[in-house]
Amino acid sequence: MQKTFVVTVVTTFLLVAATAHAGRLKVYSFPKQIAAGQLATIVFENPEPEHPISRNKCTAEKLIAWVKSDVPILRIEQKGKQVFTSFGSYLSENDSVIATYMVPVSLEPGEATLYLLNDHDASVPYKFTVAPTMQCKLKRVAAGYISPLGKITVIGEGFMPAEILDPTNAIKELQMNVGYDKMSLPEQWTTLHRRMANDWARVAMGDFLQVEQGGKKWELFVEGCGLLKEGMTLDFIAPPDLKPGPASLSMVLRRDKIAAATSEPITVTVQ
Repeated sequence: MQKTFVVTVVTTFLLVAATAHAGRLKVYSFPKQIAAGQLATIVFENPEPEHPISRNKCTAEKLIAWVKSDVPILRIEQKGKQVFTSFGSYLSENDSVIATYMVPVSLEPGEATLYLLNDHDASVPYKFTVAPTMQCKLKRVAAGYISPLGKITVIGEGFMPAEILDPTNAIKELQMNVGYDKMSLPEQWTTLHRRMANDWARVAMGDFLQVEQGGKKWELFVEGCGLLKEGMTLDFIAPPDLKPGPASLSMVLRRDKIAAATSEPITVTVQ
């Protein structure tokens, strides 16, 4: 009788312990060092493998407290204070999820701790360092090459939240003033790009792609964003006057209307 009682107690204890940890998700990878304000990529255990989720968002929101969500959220602690933040882009596939989040701008350089919250269950703590300066990296272009007036999708790390500028009003203005619809496609790109540069100059934070070839330089505005297993993606439209051959791409991060960081350039082929 006593033996049966002990076995029952042990079994109950194990079941309770397993239940207590059932909601704790494992984090597989995340940046160990990144600056406040940058987007980070995190890979973690999929809480619902039977319900695939794919969403792209170029920003990520700070939360004032824990909120009920259809996907996990993050809690970041530093010096006795805590900040909650949501995910921007989110891609679940099989047993894992890759997602982006913005490192809160309120964090100071130094050590901080990240928790992944699945409902009310917090993961084990994960330490990381808030860097004093920003750094970003371009890995490659998705297509392996670029073409004049074609979409350039770059894959990288450490991008800033991006504001997508809507060209609708600018196109209407150009149509009224300079007959935009009667221009060739290269002329439309050049004219619209010059016009949108005025709007871009007022954007405090974002990313732009610097393209160089044969002594010429172009700065391209973000057209869209996404997420692949390799990392974050940003979309741009290539200038029309690129020539076949090599070209150089660099990512520039803007913060407070000035360049905060520039990636090492990568060489691509123009076809």
